[in-house]
Amino acid sequence: MDNKITKNSTVLLIDLKDSSRQYLVQVSNNKFATKDGSINLAELLDKEFGSVISTHLGAKFAVLQPTVYDRIMKGIKRTTQIVYPKDAGYILLSLDVRSGMRIFECGSGSGAMTALLANAVAPNGKIISYEKEKRFYEISKQNLEELDVLDYVELYNRDIADGVEGAPFDAIFIDIRQPWEFVEILWESLSPGAPIVFILPTTNQVIRLLQAIEHNSGFADIEVAETLLRFYKPVPERFRPKDRMVAHTVFIISAKKICKL
Repeated sequence: MDNKITKNSTVLLIDLKDSSRQYLVQVSNNKFATKDGSINLAELLDKEFGSVISTHLGAKFAVLQPTVYDRIMKGIKRTTQIVYPKDAGYILLSLDVRSGMRIFECGSGSGAMTALLANAVAPNGKIISYEKEKRFYEISKQNLEELDVLDYVELYNRDIADGVEGAPFDAIFIDIRQPWEFVEILWESLSPGAPIVFILPTTNQVIRLLQAIEHNSGFADIEVAETLLRFYKPVPERFRPKDRMVAHTVFIISAKKICKL
């Protein structure tokens, strides 16, 4: 992988005195202003990722190559609640996502989880994603293009109520308000033994989904979980939890397809 910074490279600038101050910036001939002075972005050309650059006032910033996580959290346009990284990792593991898989997604929203799925199945896999809201569909498409993963996604402005094409799939991820209405369609769209994951924010939604899954009788290894993430201050003299933590965001409901009883 080329470690050199070129024109139009996207870099992550991190204040070495306060790592919470992070900026996603595209390299150009312009200057980038911070509260501690401006950075001449042209000076980054031909430097390596991992370099340190100073503002005109002497403040130092690390220059790093942004991860997919950085680009999603700091760079994409959001019109819907995105799947938080703490949940995304668990979802990817629950779906057993690997390169070459064909995964169906319903409810792409702003495209954050779509991008993570696409990044995981690349270069030989494909995400088939439905988003029924035209506005969200357009934003998701734009974000996926900016994240450079659209080649691994087939994105449709379509309602799952109209059916699912291209089945069977190696895994399914569902992020819609009333998934219990489509449990039968989803069961039919899964390969035997394949995993499915739903995310829902409230307990009453989870209960209705569990009732539908139970009624379907075609799923095993059913699990409901949530992830809680606490960061700590990385300062040896006062090592302690940060004052805020990312607690409940969604419930993660997973299951695997079996023959109906």
